[in-house]
This record gives sequence, structure tokens and C-alpha cells, in this order.
Amino acid sequence: MKLPADLSAAADAPPIRGLDGLAMLFSALCLVHCLALPVLVAALPLAASSFVADERFHQWLLLGAVPTSLIALGWGWRRHRQPLVAWLGSLGMGFMVFAAFGIEFGLLDALGERALTIVGAVLLAVAHLRNYQLRHHGHDHSRPHAH
Repeated sequence: MKLPADLSAAADAPPIRGLDGLAMLFSALCLVHCLALPVLVAALPLAASSFVADERFHQWLLLGAVPTSLIALGWGWRRHRQPLVAWLGSLGMGFMVFAAFGIEFGLLDALGERALTIVGAVLLAVAHLRNYQLRHHGHDHSRPHAH
């Protein structure tokens, strides 16, 4: 493994590439789950008994979405310091976590859980998209990467 000569540049690069994309995938899975599940259950009643129909499905998705988001947005923050990204990401994660657990504790009904999850997933996806754009701002694609 070849180390870059400038270690400060290495500190700005996230340890794992593609975290924003992976986090957006988790958000998309939450969106698809919220929007498509009612149709799927109506069309195929057997789907109602599957794992994806379980309310804990969002909690399981959060096990991947929250750490991935925290790492990706945290590394992005170190580079660009844009408060809008931090606010959008924090609100999105907060809405998704509240939705996933609020229904379990009777704080939300199914409609409220679905609405908060959708809004949270969209906010989080927008935060990651903007984070990705800001992290790659000024990146010269004509020069090869140092690996």
C-alpha cells in the first residue's frame, strides 16, 4: 500500500469511499418500504407476514443507516463545514429514529410513522447528496488519484 506524501490530504479523505451513496441507499430502502409496502400487502396478503412488513424493519435499517450517515457526514463536515448539511442530516436521522421507535411506544400512528420516515429519508438523502457534492468540489478529475 502506497501512502500519500502529504498526510494532511489523507486525513481529509474518508477511510471508506462511497459512504454517502451507501447511506442514500439506506434512505431509499426506507422510502421504498414506506411507499410500496401498503401496495404490496394489498396485492399479496402473504407479504403482510414477511420480515419487511414488520415494524422493526425500519429499526433494522437504522442499524446501517445511522452509523453510515454519521461517518459520511462527519468526514464531510471535517472538509467543508457546511451547517446546512449537518442540519439536514441531523433532522433526517432524528425523524427516522423517532418514526421507527415512536410507533412502538404509541407516540405515532402508522400514518405519522410513514410520513416522518418519508420526510426523514428525503432530508437525509439530500444531506448526503450535498455532502458528496461539497466533498468533491474542486476535485480535478484530469489528475490521477494517489493510491
